[in-house]
Amino acid sequence: MKYEKIYRYRMLILLALIALSMGYIKWKYRDVNWEESTRLITPTVMPTSVPQINDKYPLWSLLPYAEKDFVVDRYVEPLVMAIKIEKEANEKLISEEVYEWMRENKIATESHKLIFEIE
Repeated sequence: MKYEKIYRYRMLILLALIALSMGYIKWKYRDVNWEESTRLITPTVMPTSVPQINDKYPLWSLLPYAEKDFVVDRYVEPLVMAIKIEKEANEKLISEEVYEWMRENKIATESHKLIFEIE
């Protein structure tokens, strides 16, 4: 019979226990000023998959370079650039345009190798 009353008011007892614990925590931390105790979060430096810009990837910051029939979008290896072209595009004309772009950016055209990928 005793347990029937406890079982009947179990939700009320649970809420009373939660209210008492919240009151205790509030009383315990009553003198803490939370605005002053905030800490600055320092960002964690994560390694990046982007290759470092150096003499092996001199045009990295200028990519992607796109024209009408092609897109130079990435380096495959150091000093090897991948060019996506359409099926009917002329590789010789595209390579001349890419070499001209390289000369405009003061990069030696002999240093780079071009690989064509058909889209």
